[in-house]
Amino acid sequence: MDFLHRNGVFIIQHLQKDYRAYYDFLNFMSNVGDPRNIFSIYFPLWFQLNQTVGTKMIWVAVIGDWFNLIFKWILFGHRPYWWVQETQICPNHSSPCLEQFPTTCETGPGMLVAEAFEHTPSIHTASLSTYLKTNLFLFLFAFGFYLLLRLLDIDLLWSVPIAKKWCANPDWIHIDTTPFAGLVRNLGVLFGLGFAINSEMFLLSCRGENGYKPSFRVLCAMTSLTTLQLYHFIKIPTHTEHLFYMLSFCKSASIPLTVVALIPYCIHMLMKPNEKKIK
Repeated sequence: MDFLHRNGVFIIQHLQKDYRAYYDFLNFMSNVGDPRNIFSIYFPLWFQLNQTVGTKMIWVAVIGDWFNLIFKWILFGHRPYWWVQETQICPNHSSPCLEQFPTTCETGPGMLVAEAFEHTPSIHTASLSTYLKTNLFLFLFAFGFYLLLRLLDIDLLWSVPIAKKWCANPDWIHIDTTPFAGLVRNLGVLFGLGFAINSEMFLLSCRGENGYKPSFRVLCAMTSLTTLQLYHFIKIPTHTEHLFYMLSFCKSASIPLTVVALIPYCIHMLMKPNEKKIK
């Protein structure tokens, strides 16, 4: 692992030194590739274009991030900006100089894991019980694994104090980058999607006549994107960790409920009077 970390640091140094002129572009691409944009940008767009693809996108994001979390706990991956400070492998005990940015100060371990998923054609028609059972399994497995390793005297939140110790700016440390924050956020999204896709509002709007009209889909996509941008102004209090997790779950669950059920239903109801007038 030290071999991988060391070479990763050298690559980062090379990029920061020789590609400084491309900072704005690379920073933009980092923001574009932020996994959180899946829920606030890519999902609202794709769900209205193709409901099957949009639904699978959420499943892949949630299950993939869950596997990512479990393997991070197993592999104990280090973030480069704190590894160079903690390790003694560097010659003469000197630490390579790495510039830090708001996106580098994550508090979770830093191994990147990719997953493959089999083709699941019926996933977009899954029942509410399937969503609830999946949610419960993902939570209980992750929490049980956490408790098991705690019994073995292994602290899975070891990365949080190290991140706080070595981050260049304390303001860049956010509780929403902790391992459990990501788990709660993903479970909330999957929970909300299950309720939304099995709701009467979804069936009446997206599965009705309007659901096949391009104008209806465009209106839903644009309204969803605009509404979800307003969600960024909703600040969740971070002074109490348990309260933060609970509110984060609720906020995340409201995203698919808004995109899949609430907004399409409202637009469907607004279009009905116009249809009657035409008739």
